[in-house]
Amino acid sequence: MAHLTCADVGLLELLDERELRRVSRCAGEADRARMLLGAALLRCAVGAQLGVSPVDLTVDRTCDACGGWHGRPTVPGADVDVSVSHSGAVVVVAVLAGVGRVGVDVERIQGRSMEEVVAWTSQEARFKAGGGAGLHLYELQPPAPGHVLTLATDQRDAAVTLLSGAALLVS
Repeated sequence: MAHLTCADVGLLELLDERELRRVSRCAGEADRARMLLGAALLRCAVGAQLGVSPVDLTVDRTCDACGGWHGRPTVPGADVDVSVSHSGAVVVVAVLAGVGRVGVDVERIQGRSMEEVVAWTSQEARFKAGGGAGLHLYELQPPAPGHVLTLATDQRDAAVTLLSGAALLVS
C-alpha cells in the first residue's frame, strides 16, 4: 500500500510503453498519480516476490470481454495472481504466490456508513478474485484513517503481509 506522495516521475522508468500510455490518458494529475503508483507498486511487489527486477516483468491488462488494454492485471509466465485498488490518496496491491486467486479493494468511508463501505469493499474484492463460492474475506488494517481495506482469496489460510509502498518503491 502506498500514499500518492510516493508517486514520483522516476517511477515512469519502471513501466512499459502500454502502461505509460495508460497513465498519460488519465484526465487529472491525481488520476495519473494513482495509475502510475498502482502500476509501479504492482511491478515492485511482484518483483520482490519473485526475486526479479520490476522492469523485467510483463504486465498484461487485456480485457477478457473486449480485448482492450484495461482489464484485470496479470503477469504472464509468473506463478502469481495480482489485484490493484485505489481510493483517494491510497493505492494498494495484493500479490498471491502460487495457485489461486486474489482480489483487493480499498475505499474511503467519507459520507457513508462503515457497514456500507465494508459491504462494498467485500463485494469488490470478491469480484476481483473471480467471484463464486469458496472465497474467504479478510478485513485488513486500513492503510489510512477513514478507509476500509478488504482482501478476498480462495486460499483458506492466507498469510497476509502489509508492506509500505515507500519501502517497496525504494528497494
